[in-house]
Amino acid sequence: MEWLPLNETDRQQYTVLRLYAPENEKVFLECNPLKMSGQPEWNPVYEEWHCYPFPLRIYRQDYQLLLAYFAQIYPTADAFDGTPEESFDVCFDNWIGKADWERIIRAIEADMERHTDKEKAFLRAFLDWLHEALLHTDIIVAEGNL
Repeated sequence: MEWLPLNETDRQQYTVLRLYAPENEKVFLECNPLKMSGQPEWNPVYEEWHCYPFPLRIYRQDYQLLLAYFAQIYPTADAFDGTPEESFDVCFDNWIGKADWERIIRAIEADMERHTDKEKAFLRAFLDWLHEALLHTDIIVAEGNL
């Protein structure tokens, strides 16, 4: 996997997961892996969390299925700057670190049997995307547009 050049973020190809969301839904959650840097005093710019070639987009009716799992990691600290975060914000960006994503993964896996077959397929696709993304970053920014 190669990161996109920072001036070519418009080339991102979204992986869209749909289960219940209608095609005309406008509210969504995007997961964008952060391109990490070893530079001292580094403060990432917008393009550094929008240059992963295959970010994830999940629409409102479908990300509702994930919110209970996200809630399990809170309160937590912002994975970049350590700011205390009390809850997941569907209206803004949530900087979630690898350890918290791994907690979410374990929670979904432990709870998988209670879901319908369609929901299981959706959740497995989400987990597959997360596993791949976490090979390339330590932080994934989950950003809502509600």
